Parts: sequence; structure tokens; C-alpha cells
Amino acid sequence: MPFANATPYASIDVPMLDGIGREVVIVILKATFTVKSPDEIVLADDPVAVRVVDELTDPKNPERSSARYPSDLCIEKRGTDVILVGSAVAKKRVTSVDVGVQVRSKSVALKVHGMREYFRALAEVAISASVPFEEMPIAWERAYGGVAEDYSVVEARNPAGVGVAKRDRDLVGKLAPQIEHPGMPYKTSKDRHPPAGLGPLLPHWSPRRELAGTFDAAWQKTRMPLMPLDFDVRHNNVATPALIIEPSLAMGDNVSVLGMSHDLFAFRIPKMPVMLEALYDSRTEVVRPTIDTVIIEPGKRRFEMVVRKAFPIGRGHDTLREIRADLDG
Repeated sequence: MPFANATPYASIDVPMLDGIGREVVIVILKATFTVKSPDEIVLADDPVAVRVVDELTDPKNPERSSARYPSDLCIEKRGTDVILVGSAVAKKRVTSVDVGVQVRSKSVALKVHGMREYFRALAEVAISASVPFEEMPIAWERAYGGVAEDYSVVEARNPAGVGVAKRDRDLVGKLAPQIEHPGMPYKTSKDRHPPAGLGPLLPHWSPRRELAGTFDAAWQKTRMPLMPLDFDVRHNNVATPALIIEPSLAMGDNVSVLGMSHDLFAFRIPKMPVMLEALYDSRTEVVRPTIDTVIIEPGKRRFEMVVRKAFPIGRGHDTLREIRADLDG
């Protein structure tokens, strides 16, 4: 089945099975933009390809790694995922940086500390003062979470993080969380606040894994290899829940990021005028897909936007023959 892309955007078409077992073709298009100023946004000279797998932060240690960039491959999402990739930065050495993200009217705030570790205090295991820094990666590896050495304790919301152990004394001398919600600081090993971050969540992390559905004996007998009947499409959303934006982002929506570049990084969502035309034997389906993923890199002054649509392949007199992607106006 041919796919013709007449847009300037990166694209891919992938055959898959949908939730009811139909053969479909998923068309995914990605635009990469450079922000020269809040009022000047242009297509990047080096556009990013559509990702078909998660790109790990530490590929050499996949069991303990977060994803730096998420895979773009899925049938559909709910709303728009907003992902931030980069570091907290300061113009001089500081012990912490306040980071703020606002998308439309929704805002998320973090405090990013320098390196710090657990130490034995008089009656508790406390967290040391932060080492001054000018740039600190915002990665799940630096947030609360992790896995105990004997796997007896796992922070399912962030298995890549730090601060989890079977016994508090096991944390002495180890790295402490550097990223936190401003109102929920980490001061001792007793502080077990929800992990804080801006990056993507892997499929086996909570809350995504619970949304995948029930993989039990009944599923094996009646559904495999399809997803379970209680599969929730929100499993496909990769952003931290606070940055899943509903309804989907659209042209003109405001985005601003503070603390991940030396000045305020702000822009409006540009137009991505994609029109998809599916040609069947007896009909034509025209779709203008909505934006379901935005990946922002303030330090590089660029961002990615993704749209997608799944088309049933059909059969008989209703067989899909061709898909065309073009600009709509």
C-alpha cells in the first residue's frame, strides 16, 4: 500500500493491529521547529526523524535507565503529551534553580538542586547540602525513586531514581534526590514524596503500566496478541500526568519555560497544516490530525510536534489503496 508524503515533515507509515484486531496503517508525521524569537518560528535545518523506539538515557544500563526521548509509535493518544528535555541552568554557580513550565493555563514547577547525598545524623539519615552548579540535567535518574539492591522495594513511578532502599541506613553515602516539587522538599530518608520530573515515562512505569490492562490467563486464552479488553488508550501517553494537556494543543497556544535556558523560552504553537487523504476502492477519507506530542528542548531553542492517524486497511470492495499526506492551505 503506497504512502506519498508531499509535506516538508518527517514521516513513517506502519502496519499494526488495532484494539479490535483490525489491520490498520498508522501514518505519523513530525515537524521540528527552531525558535529564533517568540514571534519567529521556522522549520529546523536538521529535522528529527520519527522515533520507533524509546531512546534511553543510559543505553548501557537499560534496566535502570529512563527514556530521554520517547518512541513516537502508537495508534492514538489522549490529548497532547508535552515532554521537556534539557537541564536546569543558571548564569552563575548556585545550589538550586527554580524551573517552571506553563502550557496554555496549566503550569508545573520544580526545584532542581546540585549534587547531594544521604548521611547519618544524630537520630536519622539526612540529606546533605547541595553542591553549587551552573547546569544540571533534569532526568528521572536525579529524582526520587529507584529499586532496592535486593529488589524488595521498587518505586514503580520512577525505577530509575534515587532514594529507595530496604533500610534507611542502606542509603548512607548514596546520592539523594535533586529534583523535587517546591512544596514537597526532601530533607531525610523518611521523605518519600512523588517523583518529580518533566521527561517521558516508559511503558512499564506507573501510571502507564496499570493503564495497559489485565494480562491474565483469560487474556492469554482469548485475546493474545491483542491488548486486553480493559486497555486504556491513556497508556499510550508518555508525558508525566501533569503535562498531558486536554483538549489537544492547537495553533496559537502559549508555551513558556523558565529555568532551562538563560532567558525565558517562550513560543506559540505554530500551524502544522497536515491533511491526510486515504483512498479506498469506493470512497476517500480526508483527515486533519491534531497535535498529540510536543517535545521541547529549551537549551537548543527547538521543539518537535507530532500528528498521527490510523487507517483501517479493509478488504474486498473497501480496501485501502493509497495514503497521501499534503499541506492543507
